[in-house]
Amino acid sequence: METLIRFLAIDSRYRGDAAEIWPLIEHHAGEIIEGFYADARRAHVDLPLRDSALDSLKAAQEEHWKSLFESRFDQSYFNAASLFGIRHFEIGLDAKWFIAGYLKIKSDFSREILGAPLPLPRKAQLLQTLDKYVALDMALAVSSYASLLVD
Repeated sequence: METLIRFLAIDSRYRGDAAEIWPLIEHHAGEIIEGFYADARRAHVDLPLRDSALDSLKAAQEEHWKSLFESRFDQSYFNAASLFGIRHFEIGLDAKWFIAGYLKIKSDFSREILGAPLPLPRKAQLLQTLDKYVALDMALAVSSYASLLVD
């Protein structure tokens, strides 16, 4: 994970930016995650989960995004990101929907940043940080997902 963090050039500046992102999106994170699953059902994405399981998954996902933007790049975060990919593999979610889901949520997070009362250059910097953080998280999750496909 540290090599990936260095590759993405996530330094102290980006970590500081990430700490600003969560407060900007937190108040809508639940709605964004809820909307993602509603859209997935409307698109007939095969998510064989009961509503009670979805509620648990939504809460876990919100906590996961929070820990990502708090830059908790420890073993607990790494395990959670990897488990995110594994769980989606286990429920039989096709990888294309997994990756598309990341883009959908990232787009909704971007909309929140763009709507914030900040100068445009600051919004641009925060969007660049968002890109790096989503790429890190997706790389870890997809890596565990892909390793299960190969095994």
